[in-house]
Amino acid sequence: MSDDVYHRLRDAIVDGELRPGERIRDYELAADLGTSKTPVRHALARLAEGGLVEMQRNRYTRVAPLDLDRIRDAIALFGDIWIGSVRHAMPLIQADDVAYLVDLTEDMSAAVVDHDVVEFGKALRAIVTGFARIEGNTTRVTVIEFLGPQIRRFTQHARGVFDWVAVERSTVAIREAIRQRDAAETRAAIVTLFDEVLPGIIDRAEELDAADERRSAGDSPA
Repeated sequence: MSDDVYHRLRDAIVDGELRPGERIRDYELAADLGTSKTPVRHALARLAEGGLVEMQRNRYTRVAPLDLDRIRDAIALFGDIWIGSVRHAMPLIQADDVAYLVDLTEDMSAAVVDHDVVEFGKALRAIVTGFARIEGNTTRVTVIEFLGPQIRRFTQHARGVFDWVAVERSTVAIREAIRQRDAAETRAAIVTLFDEVLPGIIDRAEELDAADERRSAGDSPA
């Protein structure tokens, strides 16, 4: 039951249904979900570990603010995981692996055309997981799953500032390098995506958030 509660709360936070700073009361959630407080508390503890919830014992439990520094770290780690997997997996991949991975880059490109951050994120996680599984590294898969909600939450928040042209350029470069089974070129394309393109999106989101805060402050009564 705690897994079900965790997934429902995680999705509500990631999708913005539960807003940053919003209080979460375990007894209310338990009543709404028709369960006891124990699975709710277990789920909240997992969400706190993942940076989606803040808990202060005997004071409050609330949705964590979107911490862009933490997002930067999560995205950098995600990219490092992929680069490491490419290094170990590329010598092992077979023709059917190449076809599968190329298909996932096509899914990424389709999401770019639709400006769909959710589908782009799904395809991106799938391809990184695919490399890790070809490599046979379950630890990488576990870390990818752990980082996923934080990154998904950010992409939902930053959908309006995505540089889709740059994202597609990187996607095409990754696809062609995979087709050629060129580990060095694949890593180089991933580095561009994770060291330049995605950090640039975070920077633009930060600038937009700061502008919104200044505007809100200017609109507040003296």
